[in-house]
Amino acid sequence: MLTLLFAVFVTLYALKQGGEPQVNKAAGSLQESFNTPLEDIPIDRRVGPSEQGFGVFEHLKGDQILAPLIQKYPAAEKETVQVIEAEMQRFRMKLEERMYGPDRVRPGEKGEKGFDRIVAVERTQKGFKLRLTARYFFEPGETHIKREALPELDKIIELLKEMDREITVGGHTDSLPPKGEMSNWELSTLRATSVLRYMIRQHDFPQTRLSAVGYADLRPIAHNGSEDGRALNRRIEFHVHLE
Repeated sequence: MLTLLFAVFVTLYALKQGGEPQVNKAAGSLQESFNTPLEDIPIDRRVGPSEQGFGVFEHLKGDQILAPLIQKYPAAEKETVQVIEAEMQRFRMKLEERMYGPDRVRPGEKGEKGFDRIVAVERTQKGFKLRLTARYFFEPGETHIKREALPELDKIIELLKEMDREITVGGHTDSLPPKGEMSNWELSTLRATSVLRYMIRQHDFPQTRLSAVGYADLRPIAHNGSEDGRALNRRIEFHVHLE
C-alpha cells in the first residue's frame, strides 16, 4: 500500500511538472483504462447496466463477508443468549435431580458426598454442552462403555431426548498416547461413536439429530502435566444445539 501511494504521488508530481497537456493526457488514459469492460468478469458478478459497465470497480462486487476474529453475540441477540441460559439452567436442575436426587451431588468413592462430580454443564455459542468424565464411563484405552455406568448414562440420554434438539457427541483424550497401535484420534472418535450407537440402539434416539466427532488431545480444559489434569481432559461431551 505504501509503495503504491508513493508511486501515485510521484506520478502526480511528474505530471504537474509537465504542464496541463500532460495532466489531461494522463487523466484520459486512466479514464479509458478503468472504464473498459472486462470480458472475463461473469455477468452475475457485475453491477450496473447489463450491456455495458462503468469500469472494473463497478463490474466486480464481493459476495462474502469475512468472519470476525473474535466471535461475539451481537447486541441484537441478547434475548437469544438469555433463552440459552434459561434452557441450560432448567436442564441442569433436571439432570442433577434425576442423577443425584435431592442432594444433587454424586457420592464419592469413600462415601462422602461431593467427593467428585461427573457432570458439568456449560454454555456454548449456540447452546450448551454437557461434559462427562471419561474414566467413569470407559476403562483406560477402551472404547466400550462400562456396564456399571450405563444406568447413569441412560438418565442423561433420556433427558437429552426429551429436549428434541440436535446433539453432537464429542470425544476428547489427554496428551498421552494410548497403548497399542490406536492413536488419540481413533480413541476419541470411537468413544464418541460408541455413545452415539448406544443412544440409537438402546434409546431409539432420532438419527437425524445426532452426530459424533473426535478431537483427540487438541482441546484440553486442564494442564496435561498432572494426572488430575489429564483425568479432566479425558471426557465425553454432549453439545446441545439451540439455534
